[in-house]
Amino acid sequence: MSSCSICVVGGINVDIAGTPFSPMIHGDSNPGKVRVSLGGVGRNIAENAAQLGMEVTMLTALGDDQYTAWIRSACGEKHIRLDKARCIPGMNNSLYVSLNGSDGDLYAAVSDMELCQSITPAYLLSVLDELQRADAVVADTNLPAISLRFLAEHCRGKLAVDPVSVKKAIRLEGLLDGLQMIKPNLPEAEALTDVHGAEAAADALRRAGVQRVLITLGGKGAYFSGGGETGLIPCAPGRIVNTNGCGDAFFAAALRAMLEGTSTAEMTRVGLAAAALCAESESSVNPEAGWDRVLSRASL
Repeated sequence: MSSCSICVVGGINVDIAGTPFSPMIHGDSNPGKVRVSLGGVGRNIAENAAQLGMEVTMLTALGDDQYTAWIRSACGEKHIRLDKARCIPGMNNSLYVSLNGSDGDLYAAVSDMELCQSITPAYLLSVLDELQRADAVVADTNLPAISLRFLAEHCRGKLAVDPVSVKKAIRLEGLLDGLQMIKPNLPEAEALTDVHGAEAAADALRRAGVQRVLITLGGKGAYFSGGGETGLIPCAPGRIVNTNGCGDAFFAAALRAMLEGTSTAEMTRVGLAAAALCAESESSVNPEAGWDRVLSRASL
């Protein structure tokens, strides 16, 4: 088991996901399967990290609706500490409603993440000791830009960020210098750098001050840059049931590999193995994807 400890600053969602039995018919009711589970980029990374053997504290905001007790119980079962979470009376917890294609790939989604605006610099200042004790701090860009700036200033050199989406990635403008790791997909990387192509975007992110850049490319694998290495690694083989959460699995596994001192190429290979295992599960986090299994899939 790893002795690495991390703080994850980000959102917890209640995920409602529908997958039709046959190709989606737009504007019609599609017979299929609907699952309700916990998600959110930050929470998914936290669960994956705990499952991979890291000690995880989640710094987040919780509402006080019918889902709150379930969130606390479920995170406790997954060994995610929530004792420092901020509770906001009168607010609903975050919701993420998605529709997948019959092949399991995301078709469309709507996210209600207003609660994340309550993860303020004042709250983060109140838990600064937790942030400073951690081996790494993980943030998603569901946070307000001012809170991301607080983390960039107070966690310089150990902050790892998932940009989440093209629209939210711009919240990182001016905050890239000193990031330990960033894991955008290609559109997010291009939005952050205003250049085209994985190689050019990675180079621009490195020149902006990011230590390790891992750009995920969907079915084409991932491009990496950092530690004197660059390159493209194809996806690990495996069947696809559901792609929701694959990026979060990639992030958590790459982060543990980085904290254990592996090369950027090996970080990427480990991340792709975790993503492949995630894709084989109906859940956004594969409950059987422990560290040893990830390493085995990565052939390390």
